[in-house]
This record gives sequence, C-alpha cells and structure tokens, in this order.
Amino acid sequence: MIEVKDILDNKGKNDGEKIVFLTFDDGPSVTVTPKILDVLKNYNVKATFCLIGKEINASEGSKNLVKRIFKEGHALANHTYSHNLKSLYPQNKTDVEYFMEEVEKTNSAIKSIVGQDFNTRVLRMPGGYMSRKYYSDPNLEEFNAKLEEKGMYSIDWNAYDFDSEGSKKYAAELLNEVIKSVGAKEKVVLLMHDTYGKEETAKALPQIIEYLKRQGYEFRTLS
Repeated sequence: MIEVKDILDNKGKNDGEKIVFLTFDDGPSVTVTPKILDVLKNYNVKATFCLIGKEINASEGSKNLVKRIFKEGHALANHTYSHNLKSLYPQNKTDVEYFMEEVEKTNSAIKSIVGQDFNTRVLRMPGGYMSRKYYSDPNLEEFNAKLEEKGMYSIDWNAYDFDSEGSKKYAAELLNEVIKSVGAKEKVVLLMHDTYGKEETAKALPQIIEYLKRQGYEFRTLS
C-alpha cells in the first residue's frame, strides 16, 4: 500500500509496468452497484469499493451487496460512516477523534457482514487527503499518527471520470474524461462512483475497461 501512496505523492518510479486500480466511492447502492459488479464480472476485472457505513446499513439489500462484492474477489475500503464533511471537518479542520470513530463504525459494519477477521488498510477520506493538504489542515499530523497506529493508509486518486463534478455527464463524456485524466500515466488510481444516480458510470464502465486494456494496463485492487 505504501507503494500506491508513493505513486500518488509522485515519489513512485516508472518501471514500464502499467497498472490501474479501479475505485468506486460512496456505495453501496442497490441501483448502481449491482450493474457495476455485473460489468466487472463480465470482464473478469477486480476493483476496490470505498464504502460508506450508513449506506451499508441502509437495508438488507445493501448488506447483501457488500457480501457479493467481497465474495466476487473485490477489495473493500473504508470511506467513513456518514461522509458528512461538516461533522468530519468542522471549521475545515479534521476532528481526528470523531473521524476515527466513524472509521471504526464502518469497519464494524463491514466485519458484521464478511467476518470479524476482516481488516482493511485502505481509507479514502471524503474530499480526499489532498483537500486536507490544500486547506493546510492543522490536524493532519495528529491524523497521520492515528492512521499509522492503526496500520491504515489514506489513498486518493490521480485520475477521475468526473461523474460527480458539474452537470450530469453521459457515458461517452465520462469515457472521454477518463482518457484525458489517465493520459500517459503508468500507474493509475481511477476514481468513479457507484452511488445513487450514477447509472451513466455503469454504462460507461465497459468502454472504460476496454480502453484501459487496449492501453496495456493490468487491473489490481487496493487492500
């Protein structure tokens, strides 16, 4: 995981090996996540799902989806319990104690479904770790120490389909955004969403996977 973090911090070395990590944030959703999973299964590609605790606990259907994600060999990552920026970052500063409580709550929700021995080292901060750096969050040092204590890594992204930015985009536009943001990168962590209303992301996914395969990328998971 430290290698992925180094890539995102521009410390990674180019070695000619092209790797892509598909990541889906803000799920599970009973409308979009199953479509994403069907596409991934069809292409025999594994991805990483950054789960929100309250969405996991929303219904039996969403809990069953977590079970399916895990059973089909995808990675599960922690995306906090509420994804509520005002609670997690009051006055634009990380409330470290509260944030870690949410992380624990989400871990518990995942463990209750896939087994108590499950552990994820992967955290995706709502808004991204990069946003905390951008705002010069004074509590980052304390937060980093907490993550280290728990053996967790905050993993951002370096490519994005822009399915949650600006006006709604259709599948062809999402594909174009991926092509642009992937560019000539050797190592790619691609952000997409599988939450409610992201049907176009599911529609774009086959073309996105095919494009990345044509470019010679190997698909891996964050775990």
